[in-house]
Amino acid sequence: MRLILALIISCLSATSAFAGTESPISFSASLRLFWGLLIVFGVLLVVYALAKKKLSFLNPGNGKGAISIIEMRHLMPRKSLCLIKVRGQEYLLGLGNDQINLIAAIKPSQPLPIEPVDNKNFATTLAATAADKGVLEDDSTH
Repeated sequence: MRLILALIISCLSATSAFAGTESPISFSASLRLFWGLLIVFGVLLVVYALAKKKLSFLNPGNGKGAISIIEMRHLMPRKSLCLIKVRGQEYLLGLGNDQINLIAAIKPSQPLPIEPVDNKNFATTLAATAADKGVLEDDSTH
């Protein structure tokens, strides 16, 4: 980035120093050089963005194998927790300087069944909830 800025500044200062003595042809050559540099810089940015996204042709087999990284948390420098999935089983790993430790094998949990709620009558639902929690229905003693 600094190199490109230095080239642009040098091109502009060279054209401004000789602006009165040179022909317009050198100014257009400098302008073409400037636009050429911008195009090259744009192409480099596009290539960098594609490499950053780890496209399949740059990283073959990514996400198609039996092992996938679900989440990674960095705790300290060179120390992390990693949750991986291997053939349907999840493992929590501790990553250190020169070692990898298995912290826990996590069993897949079964989703809890959702009970349908009858919202037709609020008073009936409130009375049923109060009866389940052992709350007295008659609060006239207070």
